[in-house]
This record gives sequence, C-alpha cells and structure tokens, in this order.
Amino acid sequence: MNYWFKKVRKPIIGLAPMHQVSRADLRQKCIKFGADVTYSEMVAAEAVIRHIPQALEMMKFSKSERPFVIQIFGSNPDSMAKAAKMIETQFKPDGIDINFGCPVQKAEKQGFGSCQLKDKKSAGKIVKAISDVLKKTPLSVKMRTPSRNMSDSIDFVREIYKNGIKVLAIHGRYPEQKYRGSANWEFAYEVKKQFPELVVLGNGDIRSLDDLKEKIGNLDGALIGRAAKVKPEIFEELSQIKN
Repeated sequence: MNYWFKKVRKPIIGLAPMHQVSRADLRQKCIKFGADVTYSEMVAAEAVIRHIPQALEMMKFSKSERPFVIQIFGSNPDSMAKAAKMIETQFKPDGIDINFGCPVQKAEKQGFGSCQLKDKKSAGKIVKAISDVLKKTPLSVKMRTPSRNMSDSIDFVREIYKNGIKVLAIHGRYPEQKYRGSANWEFAYEVKKQFPELVVLGNGDIRSLDDLKEKIGNLDGALIGRAAKVKPEIFEELSQIKN
C-alpha cells in the first residue's frame, strides 16, 4: 500500500489532534506553512454510526488538507469498527486514528482515552476490530506513556502493533500528568528501537526548531499541538529540519 507516510519526506511534522481546536481553519493554515499531515479533532464513534450531524461535520475536509487523518474515540470494538468503516467509505481520509491519549476526567468516566492504556487486551481488541474492516486506510494510534514501568508500556505497544497499527504518536506525559510538567520522549525512543517498522511520532513541548532538533532522536517525526494552536506559522520554522 502506498500510504501517506511513505510519501512524506522525513521527519514528518504534523498538526496533532486537539479537541475543539484541530478544525479546518487551523488545519489549512498549518498546511499552508508546511505541515506534512493534519489530524481532525476527536470524534465519537457512537456519534458517527448514529449519523449525528455535528460529528459528520467535524470530519469534512478539503483536498488541500491532504494528507488528513480522522481521529475517533470509544470503548466498544464493534462501534469503533463500524465507525471506521463508514469513515473510510464515506469520507476517504488518508488515515484513521484511535484516541488512547485524552487524559480528562470526562474521558475516564466514559471509558475512553488514556484510561484505556490500563487494559492492553481491550485496546488490542479495538485495534483488531478496526483493522479487520479497513481495506486501504492505514490505522494509527495516539497515546500517552502508559506507566513508569517501561516493560509494561512496551507490552501495550506490542499488543496494539500486532493487531494492525501502522503509525503511533506518543505524547510524552503520563495520563495523570495531564498537561503539567515536562514531556519525556524516552518511551517513544524505546518504542522505535523495539519496533523499527512502526512509524513513531513524538509529541509534547515542541515550541521551536531547536526543541525539535533536540527531541527528534531516532523517531520518524513529531506532532505539534499547543504551539501550533497559538502560532500555525511554526511549521515554516520546523520544516527547516528537512534541509
């Protein structure tokens, strides 16, 4: 398959999925300034399969935004798979992403996001259910570092990797940190070392080209979140790493 990430010159520099932020106007600005890929804000799988107008609107995009990845969330494998299949057929994005990273209390109460990092088998079932129904769209995951135990965290990645993900973006904070403290990318480096064929993107605390150069290490690229929200022109600076 000639997936989007095989066409992009590395390191890949993209706009991270951010709730109520990664919308069309911001995505288009980021592409204009040099982003290689953009993600949608997270969309509820249950809302997709119920054809909720707001959810369908959130997934619309223009040709100029490609490559474009739609991120979904949910805890039910069947619903997630149905939503992914519908998205592939109806919207034809360049990728579909699973949210295993949202750390807010509402997400935990509803059983999605970073709380899903506690159960690798359940996460693996979701990945497999989606992977089994997709015909030509690569599946990815965005997650946080599951725990301070590196072995356990690697085991989580092993489970979702064997079930079909092609790209993994890792926010270098633990779920309980939320957005406090500094991002630590060591887990991402270890993931890339142990799974060299997996496309691994780092995320967290990239505010300048110097930050990117310092953190990129052995990774395939990085996703930019809050810094791009404030200053989409940052991609013009960050893309200089390819020179």
